[in-house]
Amino acid sequence: MSDMPQPQLVNTTNELARERNRAAAERTLNAWTGICLSLIGFGVAFDQIGRSLRRQATVTTATPALVGIGFVGVGVLLLGLALVQHRLAMSAIEQQNYVLLPSQTLNRWAMVTVVLAGVAGLGVTLLWR
Repeated sequence: MSDMPQPQLVNTTNELARERNRAAAERTLNAWTGICLSLIGFGVAFDQIGRSLRRQATVTTATPALVGIGFVGVGVLLLGLALVQHRLAMSAIEQQNYVLLPSQTLNRWAMVTVVLAGVAGLGVTLLWR
């Protein structure tokens, strides 16, 4: 009888906390996905507007296309960072001795990228008048 392994007792409080953290990680990933898709969509729209203006011979430079590609690139980069952060959070939650891993570095890079994309968009908008 002593050779039988003892069943693991489940602490419902810890399991509920893990489930809340999983749900929070999913909501965060969904929010970042929406932001990234907005940036990608804005980049595509900017490129289409530039093409339309080039067809009308109003603009002769490739600046709108470069800005559009830049916004698409920023969106894809931020989506990659969001996926890495989500994977880190999920792997930390799935561990038996759950300890939340800090992801401040990824958050800082994401925020710096969004701010730089906004400043670039503002600069192009002001210079393109």
